[in-house]
Amino acid sequence: EDIRHTPWGKELYKMRGETIERVFADAKEKHGMRYTNLRGLRKVGHYLTLLFACINLKKLALWKKKQGMLPPAVPVFSLVLSKIRKIFTFNQTPLLSLSA
Repeated sequence: EDIRHTPWGKELYKMRGETIERVFADAKEKHGMRYTNLRGLRKVGHYLTLLFACINLKKLALWKKKQGMLPPAVPVFSLVLSKIRKIFTFNQTPLLSLSA
């Protein structure tokens, strides 16, 4: 408690709103922590543990992307589209025809 009143402690305490409190604010606004439909401290505790684990994984992935440590992402839609094209062009005859 006394450390907070030193000049170093005051500077550190100012950063609390940017670091620690920001995590809880984001969890409330972006990740649905404001309300719950669960009953009991144990269930809510398990839910929050999972929620914050997911938030930490998200932060880690964003940090790795920013540092250039992740491989370039391939859009999932293009992968699915290429699989569909292979299926429909396998016989070289159209499986679906729009003409009557």
